[in-house]
Amino acid sequence: MKNVNGHEIVQLFEEWSPKKLAMEGDPIGLHIGQLNRKVEKVLVTLDVNEAIIDEAMNRGANLIIAHHPPLFRPVKHIWTDTARGRMIEKCIKNDLSVYAAHTNLDIANGGVNDMLAEKLELTEVKILEHTMTDGNDVFGIGRVGALSSELTLEEFAHVVKKQLDVPAVRIVGDKNRKINKVGVLGGDGNKYIYAAKRAGADVLVTGDLYYHVAQDAESLDLCVIDPGHNVEKVMIQGVAKKMSTLCEERQYNVTFLQSELKTEPFTFL
Repeated sequence: MKNVNGHEIVQLFEEWSPKKLAMEGDPIGLHIGQLNRKVEKVLVTLDVNEAIIDEAMNRGANLIIAHHPPLFRPVKHIWTDTARGRMIEKCIKNDLSVYAAHTNLDIANGGVNDMLAEKLELTEVKILEHTMTDGNDVFGIGRVGALSSELTLEEFAHVVKKQLDVPAVRIVGDKNRKINKVGVLGGDGNKYIYAAKRAGADVLVTGDLYYHVAQDAESLDLCVIDPGHNVEKVMIQGVAKKMSTLCEERQYNVTFLQSELKTEPFTFL
C-alpha cells in the first residue's frame, strides 16, 4: 500500500468529479489548510461546522471532504472568538485541511443526484437539465426517471420519507395524483420546475421550495415533494464508498470515514 498526500487524493477525486463541472461562481476546492501533507484518514461530511471539525480531530482525520463549502462568501476577517473563526483556527492549529465539492459533485456521473435517484429506486434515469458537453460526454444537473410501479403522490411521499430518511415532507399537488415519472434534484431546486415539466415528470423531489414557486408548479400541473436540503447527506456514504474503491484500486493507504453527526438545522414538531 502506498502512503499518499492530499494532492493525490484530491486528484483522484477530481477524476470522478472534475472542477469544470461546477456552476459558475461556485466556491469549490481547497478552503482551509494545504494538500501537501500525508493523509491517512479522510472524513466525508455534508456540512462543515465546529462540531464536524471536532469530530474529524477526535477520529484522527487529516482531511475533510465536504459537499457544502464552509466559506461560501468571501471572508473579510477571522475572529477566533466566533464559531467560524474557532473552526478555522482549529483546522490550522491541528493541520486539518478542508476541501469542498459542491455542484461538480451534484452533476458528476454517479454523484449526488444519481445517488438520490438510486435511493428512490428510479429506472431509465436521465439528466434533468444539461449543463455542459465534454467531447462525447454530456453532463447536467438533476435526474429524471421512472418508478417501477405507479403510486399516488401520497404513497410516493411516504417512500421519499423512508428512503431519504427524513421525518416530514411538504407536498404540492393532489395527494391522489398518479405518479409514474419522477424528477429529483438535491438541495435548492426552485429554478428547475420548468425543466422537470419539460422532461415529463409528474413530480419533482427537491428542497427549499419557495411559496411562489410552489404556486407556479401548481399552475404547471407539476407535483412537488420537498424533503428539505439535508437529503444531500446521501453523499456521505456515497463518496466514502466510491473513494474507498478508487483508492483500493490504486493501492492508496488511506481510510475514508463517514461523519456520524447530524447537521440538519431544523427540528420538526
